[in-house]
Amino acid sequence: MRNHCDVLVVGAGPAGSTAARYAAEAGLDVLLIDKRKEVGLPVCCGEFNASREVLAKALPGAPGLDELFPVDPGLVQRPIRGAVAISPGGREYEFDLPGYTLNRDAFDRHLANAAVRAGAVLSLETTFRGRDGRRVITGRGTVEAGVVVAADGPLSPVCRSAGMERNTVLAPAVTCRVDGEFGDRLRLFFGNSVAPGGYAWVFPKQGCANVGLGVQGRKTPVPVLLKAFLTRMGFTGRDVQAGFVPVSGPIPETVRENVIAVGDAAGHVVASNGGGIATAMICGRLAGLAAARHLLHGDPLHAYEQAWRAAVGRELLAAARTKRMADRILGSDFLLERTMAVLGGRGMRNVIVYGGLREP
Repeated sequence: MRNHCDVLVVGAGPAGSTAARYAAEAGLDVLLIDKRKEVGLPVCCGEFNASREVLAKALPGAPGLDELFPVDPGLVQRPIRGAVAISPGGREYEFDLPGYTLNRDAFDRHLANAAVRAGAVLSLETTFRGRDGRRVITGRGTVEAGVVVAADGPLSPVCRSAGMERNTVLAPAVTCRVDGEFGDRLRLFFGNSVAPGGYAWVFPKQGCANVGLGVQGRKTPVPVLLKAFLTRMGFTGRDVQAGFVPVSGPIPETVRENVIAVGDAAGHVVASNGGGIATAMICGRLAGLAAARHLLHGDPLHAYEQAWRAAVGRELLAAARTKRMADRILGSDFLLERTMAVLGGRGMRNVIVYGGLREP
């Protein structure tokens, strides 16, 4: 493995691969490393993306949507036209939500391949072990890097190496695959007997569905909750995977020394629904461009902080506030039932999709 590069990106998920692509397209020498044997595996994700039109409404300040979306039609598993939120008592609230489901592993490989085509070098089974200024210690040797991009997940050792604050609230989540046909609407199930402090989901794909749940403040392990949900629905699940989703909003500082944080490492997740693919790619693009402007033109690296906050900061902070308010309601099925009845389908869409901000 090379011992010098302009930009070292740690983590080949949507955020890291997108950052690597844009930095490489600008002409920088980019090294993209990942500890896994194969990009995209294992998968612990709902595997849903909203349409570009929904993203433009939800994130009106985000640049580059036309470059990043829509996704190659060959990667789409099932077009989605809407969603149904199911209350603890079984009442259903429908709302429009155009988008699509995909195979997250194939999607991640697609993004990593785009970075490689742009000129980045991908090194798998390469762990980050520490950093001393520009010197980064990996499992395959030491690399001198002008800029280090922390795209290594919510527990981010790279962020810790720069003294950045970590995500304060990590919600455990678990997913699996269930075979069958499930239509073209997402189904979201609320209630403390299903997913305490969160929700369970059934997201249709081609010939199967992504089924899972995310919770908060749980006393029962998420695999046990998932098993109970599968039994309740009459499903047989396979390929179970568990992980954590940062739901406390962006970390206070995403640039320190020569390190910039992006994606889950930076808390770039819509806390009101747990989604983070689109925001990771939007901020990954900004990270790659900021690294290029810093190294090629001398722009301050802190310009990245300003750029992503201008693009999606307002919406991410609003979603985090909405999540904190919702936590008080999610703990009581009675309050949850009453609140969902008051909100109706349109109100549920504004809370879940738009983070509590009103749809434009």
